[in-house]
Amino acid sequence: MIARRLILAAPFLAQSAWAQGSDAFPTRPLRAIVPFPPGSATDGIARFVGERLSRSLGQPVVVENVTGANGAIAARQAARATPDGHAFLFATNSTHAAAVHLMREPGYDPVRDFAPVTLTSIAPLVLMVRSDFPARNVAEFVAEAKARGGSLNYGTGNIGSLAAAQLLLSITGISAERIAYRGTPAAVTDLLAGRVHFMVSDLASAGEHVRAGTLRALGVTPAQRIPMLPDVPTLQEAGVPGYDFASWVAVFLPARSPDIAVARLNREIRAVLDSDEGRRFSLSLGLVSSTGTPEDLVRFQAREIEQWGRIAQAANLPRE
Repeated sequence: MIARRLILAAPFLAQSAWAQGSDAFPTRPLRAIVPFPPGSATDGIARFVGERLSRSLGQPVVVENVTGANGAIAARQAARATPDGHAFLFATNSTHAAAVHLMREPGYDPVRDFAPVTLTSIAPLVLMVRSDFPARNVAEFVAEAKARGGSLNYGTGNIGSLAAAQLLLSITGISAERIAYRGTPAAVTDLLAGRVHFMVSDLASAGEHVRAGTLRALGVTPAQRIPMLPDVPTLQEAGVPGYDFASWVAVFLPARSPDIAVARLNREIRAVLDSDEGRRFSLSLGLVSSTGTPEDLVRFQAREIEQWGRIAQAANLPRE
């Protein structure tokens, strides 16, 4: 029903209740609210975009990291911000798709309480282990996990990482204990220290360790190989049938924000991320630039909400 509401809302979003607009935007410093800690992919792209928006908009953009509850605390704060365009959220699949199916009381409605601006990035995830882990490929990893009889553990720093790992366990039939962290960087630290056996996570915090050889990438989660790790097979290629998953980042304003703010932010953010510099920086974080119109984001979010329903069911994810 929520996904259906998104489609029905598209015409309304194109001409909001603030259609009369205002004389200028922005008129004061802006707040970019980020649901995850420094070192995460979401934080990295927010700071890159924020710095360049400061130049093009002529106003400072202050990045605020509001962590906790898999991004729900930040989303609540953004939803309740004054709807004048000066506070916006770098949302993710955790806050604006998965929460519908995995949280009993998120404290906000990811459709009704927000005005879509643009998708910014797609974030492929990677199954990774420490370099001294016995498995050198996915088949060996599955065999090792089954041989250990559920004694392996894995780290998660957000809902995307949790869902990706649980989906892997569900399809392969292996079992492992989850260790939850407030963000991906802390989980990667414990993976490097040997306190965690494996992760399925984005490359923002782990990419340098994969490149240095201290972490080993066994497989990537999308159905196609990714440009950052062209020699690493997809999980499907490596023998995990039907596996296809990626996280994402998008910008939302509070509902009823003025059209002039939606349009200006959409135009400026797309200019930043569609540039050669923007694409290169995104790849350095393990992200792929992917922007569009507010209406594109409406349709994308609707599909993602539906897909997360299927993922939650397939991976047997609890509603917390």
